[in-house]
Amino acid sequence: MESFYQHEGSLKWALLLLAFVIFALWETYCPRRVLVASTARRWSSHALLSFLCNTLAAWVFRVSAVVVAAASHHGLLNRETIPFAVRCLIAVLLLDMLRYGQHYLYHAVSFLWHVHQVHHADPDYDWSTSLRFHPGEVLLSQGVYLAAIVVLGPPAAAVFFLELADVAQNIFVHANIALPQWIDTRLRRLLITPDMHRIHHSGERSDQNTNFGTIFPWWDKLFGTYRRESIKGDEMEVGLRELSIQQGVSLFGMLALPFRTAYNSSRGESTYVQGYGSQEGN
Repeated sequence: MESFYQHEGSLKWALLLLAFVIFALWETYCPRRVLVASTARRWSSHALLSFLCNTLAAWVFRVSAVVVAAASHHGLLNRETIPFAVRCLIAVLLLDMLRYGQHYLYHAVSFLWHVHQVHHADPDYDWSTSLRFHPGEVLLSQGVYLAAIVVLGPPAAAVFFLELADVAQNIFVHANIALPQWIDTRLRRLLITPDMHRIHHSGERSDQNTNFGTIFPWWDKLFGTYRRESIKGDEMEVGLRELSIQQGVSLFGMLALPFRTAYNSSRGESTYVQGYGSQEGN
């Protein structure tokens, strides 16, 4: 297994390419929704943003989550008395719940929402939306994730599995595809589906405050944030209504969005701020 760790980066890129081919073709010939923006421009902007984020994260942290897990010898799960399989299972569940908690906070805390809204500002919803995160969010999320791995001391195999699963699942849940209803219903018992996560990208604020999970749907159901369908049904729109398509697709617009909305909020101007405790603007 250790030989696989050495090729972690290559395997993640290979999986990303495979998922891209599968879902890009699926979306092209059998889309779930009609897109409103230029696909070529969105895909290129999202790819550039993702490249910038990955390059910056690699430069800042220098090591991957798997390497950190392999080097952690004093974490809570680093106990030989606990069977290896049990430690792996606990690690996968706890780290996925951490992702859920992080996502919840990105919506609940106003200054975190300023950064996270870049992901929601996409006027469309397809596989490329999975690449659309602000560098500030990527660095913060990765820093918290690596710190959690140091504290937990999970088996490197569990982290390795979760890293690959996250790549595939992230593209899958953002894909503009339609699964047969009977498959979607059954799959939701184990994994988050595109129709389930698409609700989270609705233009309706109440929809956006639901379905925070990354891989497993259990945390949303456990903590009461699960929503089976949008309040708008099939007429649901995605994105942030406060932004134009131009603002939502431009690479510079995506990078500048958190600072622009934060500046407007500080001046008391009407702007969209997500949060459970308070909302500014309308």
